[in-house]
Amino acid sequence: MKNNILKQGFTIAAFDEHLGSFVNTVISEDNIVQTGCVEGTAYKLTIRLRRWAGKTTPEQIVILSRLFWQCYPKMYRRFGKVGKSPTKITLNIEDRGYEIAWQSNNLIHLHDGWLQRYPDDFDCITHELAHAIQNGWDDGSRLEYDDYIERFADVCRYLYAFNNGEYNDPQWELDTPEDAKTRKDSNRFPVWFDYQYSTPECDLLLNFFTVCRSEKYPARQWKDAWAEIFKGSALEGRDIADVWKEYEASEFASLSTHSENGISPLLEKYDVRRNTK
Repeated sequence: MKNNILKQGFTIAAFDEHLGSFVNTVISEDNIVQTGCVEGTAYKLTIRLRRWAGKTTPEQIVILSRLFWQCYPKMYRRFGKVGKSPTKITLNIEDRGYEIAWQSNNLIHLHDGWLQRYPDDFDCITHELAHAIQNGWDDGSRLEYDDYIERFADVCRYLYAFNNGEYNDPQWELDTPEDAKTRKDSNRFPVWFDYQYSTPECDLLLNFFTVCRSEKYPARQWKDAWAEIFKGSALEGRDIADVWKEYEASEFASLSTHSENGISPLLEKYDVRRNTK
């Protein structure tokens, strides 16, 4: 019965047009295995259903698979080579374990009851896919703040949100300076400097990712780390505290990222997701 329901769901699924012909789906009793090639890179998604109790609906599972094929290759294209990130991901949907979702190596766990309770929170998986892209830069002693691990995943959840934030933006927002008073806590600050100062020749968010991933700088030497991140951009030579003050005073820092039916005030004025397309 479970097998037939899933086969019907994936038969009628409308994958993104530019990916549809590249994705091959094989469904067994306990697994959905999808393989495909995007821009010359081969990917494999395994959705493991051995402990799936049916709380996550077949329609939601189809959306999760579409999310992977739309979002993960974009993140991989930008960060994957530096991160030596996996191209094979397993999504385990099971009615036990951590309440929401977690990631370990190329395995992502989604609690079977989460989308039943919060039926629009698909981009919690975008957050976990970003952790897979990080692929192990988790040594807090080699970061200015170990919070950067989660803040980067938050940034990716926003920038690479499924269907341009269709599910994400009505119920999940970036922090403002009032909510996150320092760069330690802010998930909007990297979005700002990426939008404001990244260029085709100097990708500041990639620079940030590269420095974090390299574990080159202990926390006390992050003045040098920021100098490396900003090198070659209009921020080169600027002190990070001054850059934060510029961000804090900007309109960008306080515009709402919430959207009820369409586009948020931030996205109305700034094409924030331009580098993810």
